[in-house]
Formats: sequence, structure tokens, C-alpha cells
Amino acid sequence: MLDDYKKAVIFDYHQKKVKRLLSLNLSHPTPAKLRHECLLVLNTRPQIKDEKIIRDFFNLGAISNDYSSSIERFDPEKLKPLDNYLKGKTVSTEPRNIELLAWLIDFEPRPYQYGVIYATTKELPAEEIKDIKEVFEPEQPKPERPEKEESKILAKYGIDIIILLITIIGGIGLSMRNASIERTTTAYICTSKVAKKYHLNAKCHGLNNCKSEIVPTTIAKAKDGGKTLCEIEH
Repeated sequence: MLDDYKKAVIFDYHQKKVKRLLSLNLSHPTPAKLRHECLLVLNTRPQIKDEKIIRDFFNLGAISNDYSSSIERFDPEKLKPLDNYLKGKTVSTEPRNIELLAWLIDFEPRPYQYGVIYATTKELPAEEIKDIKEVFEPEQPKPERPEKEESKILAKYGIDIIILLITIIGGIGLSMRNASIERTTTAYICTSKVAKKYHLNAKCHGLNNCKSEIVPTTIAKAKDGGKTLCEIEH
């Protein structure tokens, strides 16, 4: 069947492309490169059986045998449909494009003959099919499985615990830092037995009522003595 012939030709193209058996003109085609490849193939492996393919595609008729000149004058834009088909931009193309491709890639048997059974992908070795699918049908990444509800709960409370620990450690650090400051910061107290306050400024008005001696100490020692910060200095 013609459909099997089309499938066999395009599959042979991709197979040879994967195995790097094609010229750059065919593995990375453009309309101009395809025309150039036609000239190369015409000069390197001319065969009588291909004359009909060449005549039909390039509209030479039955008289002219000047294939090279006809191909050189041929508008490369007319090769655009084949170029698009090879690049996967179209899903089908005319039979004459398939025949031209069969000639260019040296597909056998060609041209199409009614009654001939053409190998399709199902009849080719599995390893060859695998090689081509790896290029033209790359394996899609498997979607990640959703996390179990228990994992989500554990993750949530795990974060909460971490935040709590950071807060506690931060609080401990702050307390230690404050204690260190209190041990080194000078405070002033009245030595009177009735004095209940300590002062950070020796000239604090709260010390004006002191009838005893005013002495320097530290905040820590003042607090140990039961004294609190003067309200004026709050």
C-alpha cells in the first residue's frame, strides 16, 4: 500500500539520520540544501530507475535529458513542503515528495510499486525502533508523587519546632547579653539604708535627697541589693 511505502521511507530517513548516515544537506535540511543534494545524488549514483522520479518532480517531461541544468534552475521554494515534512512541521506530504526523498536517501525498493510489501516500524528490529524513539520521542519526566498527609504534617510541625527553638535560643542569648551588660555598667546608689533605687547618672535628681554617701557600683550588684532603676531614668 502507498501509505506503508510513505511510512517506510520516512522511517528510513529518521533511522539513517540517527545513525548519522545522511549528508548534512539531509540531516539539517533547507530548500536550498535539498536542491543541492539532488545535484550531488544525480552525479554520484545515477540510475535508470530513478529517471521517472526526477522527471516527475522537476517537470522535465519525456524529452529533456538535461537533468543537472533543470535542477539548478529549479525554484528551491518548491522544496519547502518536503523540508517542512522532514522537520515535523507537517504530518503528511505529496507522494512525489516521498519519491524524491526515497531517491535522495537511497531507499530500497523504489519507486513505489503496487503489491510490494514495505517494512514499517512494526516489522523492524525492536532495537532500531528504540534508537529512533529516543531521539524523536524523548522520555517525559515522571511526575512527582504527592506527599503523604503524614509527611506534610510532620514537615509543618517540624518547621514550627525549629522556629520555637530559634526563639528560645535567641531569648537565652539576649538574657545572657543583658546580664553581661549589667555586670559591667556603672550604677550609682545612695548608701542610706532606706534608699531603694539605683541610678545610671551620678547627677540624677533622684540622688538629691540622699543624706548619706553616693557610691558607684554595677547594675548587677545594685539589683542584688534589692534596688530598682530610678523612675526618673526610665
